[in-house]
Amino acid sequence: MRIVKVGSLPTAVPPKHHEVFSREIFGPGVGGKNVKVSHSLMLAGGGAEMHVHPGSEHIFYVLRGELKVRGDKDTFIVCAGEGLVIEPGEAHQVTGTGQMDCEYISITSPPPIRK
Repeated sequence: MRIVKVGSLPTAVPPKHHEVFSREIFGPGVGGKNVKVSHSLMLAGGGAEMHVHPGSEHIFYVLRGELKVRGDKDTFIVCAGEGLVIEPGEAHQVTGTGQMDCEYISITSPPPIRK
């Protein structure tokens, strides 16, 4: 068992993202094998390219602000206090709404394999 002081963790911009600053709370970078949990701040104009996690579930929980999430057919706004589940293999693009920064937790299981 251990306590993680999230504010003291280093931030990184995830691959294929811009203006998104993430801290890995638990996952492959810190000894986790089955899940990756990240705390992220996406600036109002930030986002990610359309992408897929072929064998992973991807879950977002918005703490503050809102995210714009685009799939193959639909676009959603996910607000503070709401969550979103993206099924394995489901294409998605997550961006800011341009209105405000967004703070969120993301959970990916199993974690993506970086090459």
